[in-house]
Amino acid sequence: MRFIWDLCLILQIYIICSSSAQPIISKLDESWWAYKDVVQGSFVPVPSFWGLVNSAWNLCAIGKRQSPIDIETTHMIFDPHLTPLRLNTGGRKVRMEELMKC
Repeated sequence: MRFIWDLCLILQIYIICSSSAQPIISKLDESWWAYKDVVQGSFVPVPSFWGLVNSAWNLCAIGKRQSPIDIETTHMIFDPHLTPLRLNTGGRKVRMEELMKC
C-alpha cells in the first residue's frame, strides 16, 4: 500500500513540474535572438553581448544587427539543381520550405 501512495506522489510531482516548466522554455526560445535589450521585462542577449561571449564575434559588439553565425563563402558549393526556398516566418519562428517546380 505504501508503494502505491509513493507512486501517486511521484506522478503528481511530475505532472505539476512538467506543466509549469513548458511555458518558461517556450518564452526563452521565442526571444533568444532578439535585437532589444529587454523583451517582456527580461534581459535578452543582443549583438553587443554576442561580441563579449566569444572574441571571434567581436564585430558583433560594434555592429548593428549581426549574428554570431559565420558563413564562410569559400566553403560554399553551388548546386544548380536546388529548388527555390520560401522563407515563412509564421509569426515568431522561422521555417524554410522547399518549393517544388512543376
